[in-house]
Amino acid sequence: MYPIPVFLIICMFITSASAGPYFLEIYPDTWLNGDEDEYVTIGWDYNPGTCIISDGEGTITFTPPDSGPSSCTIARNGEQYKRVWGRYPSYEIVDSSPAVPQVSHQGRFQMANKKDDLTLTCQGIVWDTVTWPETFKPRKGQIHFRSADGVWDPRVLMAGGSQLTDETFHNVSGTVSVSPDCSRQVLEDIIKNAQKTILLNVYEFTDTGFSDLLCDASNRGVAVSVLLEGGPVGGIPHEEFPVIYSLGLSGADVRLMDGTGEDHPPYRFNHAKYLVADDRIVFLTTENFKEHSFPHEGFAGNRGWGVMLDDEKLAQYFSEVFYWDFSCQGVNKAQGRPGAVDNSVTDRFSPVFSPLSFSGAIVTPVFSPDTSILIADMINESSEKVWIQQAYITEYPKNGTNPFLAAAVNAARRGVDVKILLDGYYYNIEGDNDNDEMAIGLNTLAARENISLKAKVLYPGKTGLLKVHTKGVIADDKVLVSSMNWNENSACFNREAGVIIQSRDAASYYASVFLLDWAEKSKSTSARGASGNDPEYIRMITLAAVIIFLILLYRRYHR
Repeated sequence: MYPIPVFLIICMFITSASAGPYFLEIYPDTWLNGDEDEYVTIGWDYNPGTCIISDGEGTITFTPPDSGPSSCTIARNGEQYKRVWGRYPSYEIVDSSPAVPQVSHQGRFQMANKKDDLTLTCQGIVWDTVTWPETFKPRKGQIHFRSADGVWDPRVLMAGGSQLTDETFHNVSGTVSVSPDCSRQVLEDIIKNAQKTILLNVYEFTDTGFSDLLCDASNRGVAVSVLLEGGPVGGIPHEEFPVIYSLGLSGADVRLMDGTGEDHPPYRFNHAKYLVADDRIVFLTTENFKEHSFPHEGFAGNRGWGVMLDDEKLAQYFSEVFYWDFSCQGVNKAQGRPGAVDNSVTDRFSPVFSPLSFSGAIVTPVFSPDTSILIADMINESSEKVWIQQAYITEYPKNGTNPFLAAAVNAARRGVDVKILLDGYYYNIEGDNDNDEMAIGLNTLAARENISLKAKVLYPGKTGLLKVHTKGVIADDKVLVSSMNWNENSACFNREAGVIIQSRDAASYYASVFLLDWAEKSKSTSARGASGNDPEYIRMITLAAVIIFLILLYRRYHR
């Protein structure tokens, strides 16, 4: 078990609205059958003396220690709690271990899964009460926690999940790139140049070219660790098993997040897509490690964004998140086997964009489900433009409101230029409520309210791109590169990874890519003469050329 980094530890020093003790965490409906690892945590600003917690059917009584942390955890079964969390609780109710002090109890104190209430009394004063489903909505495996401002469940926290807080890194250098044009070479160079460590977290991995490079790295002494999703939609691709097999033979440590039942992982899907090399380089992308995600130069593939970031502190942050997920419950050794490999892409494509380096950037990591709300904050802070390129967007099923889409619509209402470009691949348009209906609905809303909002579906046949797999946003001089699709599952339940980069160079680069895609043309289409008859394309490609020229001019005179 890797040590828990400080910034990941559940905050035990939250200040309550009152000066007395308060409920901090409650875990009533656990993954473990019988709920033997259920627990409640209380916090305080000063030692409250002897306390009693009642659930209406029984009570537990304990006296917090005079010194030490300003919180304590009372678990039902100390040994079961340790099995799940890797440490003993402060107290236990049943007598399972001499290493854990036992509270005194009367009646039957055991929290019900769906409906219950707790009252916290210290020195004869009732300090706090919670009831569910009123205070929070119970869900199996969810830890219900209280934020610093007293709000319960500001985000979904499943058992074993991290509690990341906002972190920002300054003066970061990097290189932006896009698929299918030029991202592959950037990623290959990172792997080839690695000397000490490579940490890779990716949803699916079938590209044997990348696996061969990782095997070479492992064989030359680089410590290679790979975390994959063990239950992707449709199951693990059969082409992934030989990749796992070859990596294992080379000595790489390959694991799957695939646990079920009592070893349930903390995330619905491990959907992140990033690599950390030598404790310094972070490569983050919207793409899986597949042939059509990172095609060789001159061949067609997905439209995807990628960014290489060079910063030791940022790399340390990503490494700590990786190790947390790599060692969490529900992660097991991957078993591969020889077999058929992924087919190479054969369709030709004329690249338009080359990688572009930048420096002096401000970078904020975005991890779902911890800090995904930062995406909405980024859009809310925009004043000029919000250009969104997404594989798909759906409203949330329960309350019908996607906070990121709502932020974009509100931006348009205050005069910001909002453009939303969605994928037109068959499985994103064949239903009755997907991308084409979303675009129609948004354009109808824009016409009705007379706001600066346009939505469009990018169909593959018009551009030479196979599909739009991007999960990106350009908001003024900031750009988001992320693995997160715009649906509730990605934002609230998956492990997703992204970065918000504040850099005029990086934002302008992706803006030029966006404009070319928005025009629904490609360089090869232009070569056939189509652009001469398309005023919109002329306007868009001219603007993209001007943006690139301004980037080069700015860089020349601001070195």
